Amino acid sequence: MMPPLLSALYLLVPVIFAGVLHMMAVTWQWFPGLARPIHIRSFGQNKTWRGLILMPWFCWLGTLCLLPWDRWVPHSPYHHHHMLLAGLAAGLGYVLAELPNSFLKRRLGIPPGASSNRFKLTFTLLDQTDSGLGVALAYLAVLDLDKATFVALILGFPLTALLVKQILYRAHLKDCAR
Repeated sequence: MMPPLLSALYLLVPVIFAGVLHMMAVTWQWFPGLARPIHIRSFGQNKTWRGLILMPWFCWLGTLCLLPWDRWVPHSPYHHHHMLLAGLAAGLGYVLAELPNSFLKRRLGIPPGASSNRFKLTFTLLDQTDSGLGVALAYLAVLDLDKATFVALILGFPLTALLVKQILYRAHLKDCAR
C-alpha cells in the first residue's frame, strides 16, 4: 500500500491541475457566457456557473493526464477504480463544498471575496478546508480510500492550496484578495 501522505498528494495532482486551469479561465475570461453567478443572493458574485462546470471537467482532464503513468505507480489509489469518474467527482466535490461557506457568509452580510472581522478564525479555517473536505469526501465515495489517506487529504489540502495560490499569484493568475 502507498503511504497515506503520498497517496493524498498523488490524488491532489488532478485537483491542482484543475485549480490552475480554472484560474487561467477566470483571468483570461474563457467561456465568458458561463461567468454568471449561480445565485448572487445565496452565494455571491464569485461562485459562477463557469467554476461549477469547468472544475469537474478540468479535474477529469488532470486525471486523464495521470492515466498513462498510473499503471507504473505502485499501489496507486486509483487501481481497480474508474480514474476518470474519480476526477469528475473530485472536481464536483471541490466546488460543491465551497457553496455552504459562501451561503453562510452572505447570510452574515460578508461581501464576496472579503474576510470577516467577526468569526475571523472560523471563516479562515472554513476558507482553507471547505473544498479539501469536498475533494476528500468525493474520493471516499468513488475510491477505496483508507482512513489515513482520507485524513491526509483533508489536512494536506490547505497546505497544498496555499502553495499553489502563491505560485498563481506570482504568475499573475490570481489576485491577493481572491
